[in-house]
Amino acid sequence: MIEASIRYQTQGDEWLKRVLIGGGLICAGLLFGIFILPLALFFTVNGYMLEVLRRVLRGETTNPPEWGELALVETTIDGLRHLAVVLPYGFAALLIAGLPAGLLLLIGAIAESGALVFLGVAVGALLYLVVVLALAFVMPVATANFVRKDSIAAGFDFGVLRTITPNRTMLKAVLIAFAVNVIMSVIVNVLGFTIVGLLAVPFVQFVFQSAIFYIWADGFADAYEAEYGEPPITPTAASESDTGASGSTGEAI
Repeated sequence: MIEASIRYQTQGDEWLKRVLIGGGLICAGLLFGIFILPLALFFTVNGYMLEVLRRVLRGETTNPPEWGELALVETTIDGLRHLAVVLPYGFAALLIAGLPAGLLLLIGAIAESGALVFLGVAVGALLYLVVVLALAFVMPVATANFVRKDSIAAGFDFGVLRTITPNRTMLKAVLIAFAVNVIMSVIVNVLGFTIVGLLAVPFVQFVFQSAIFYIWADGFADAYEAEYGEPPITPTAASESDTGASGSTGEAI
């Protein structure tokens, strides 16, 4: 699964062009992100990743999206809409961790108790760690369901979240995606030691981000079908051809 996901962006005759464009957009966003237009490039790349997820949900594992076939405005808007799914979860995490910690800090300050202040900091840090770990498993499911239904509200479908998040296949996919992220971090850190290597970082990030979304989609698709008895998105003729050529993706996890 790790190898298949990383090799995903190297498929097709124009894979190099596709990776160069994707990495170039990330690079431009990093260099000029303080301006509105370059900042939008991050949403364009995120929208592209959502399209990767959408195609893999359909079973299309050998046809990465080509930039030329995408409507870039719609892709960018899709990436921006995804932010509307991510942010509420982030705010919820801050509230869950911040309210108890803030209350203890306030009481400690009023009572001039260093122990309560320390306890407040410790409780806040512990709760935040727990919530972040929980979100690491919830967000891939929320993102995949958002793409499946093409609806922001679907990102908060707690019925699907409760069913798919603890599914063993989905849990395994999230852990594999985490491993891919670790591999990316190691490669990026090594490349960062030289100027030439540093220039390659955005392109490596593009390939590995695609791999992570590929794994999320593959795990979600198998978990959803196992739980609900139907694929999350009706396969197309192209996806059925992919499945016939490469076999079930679920067996690879």
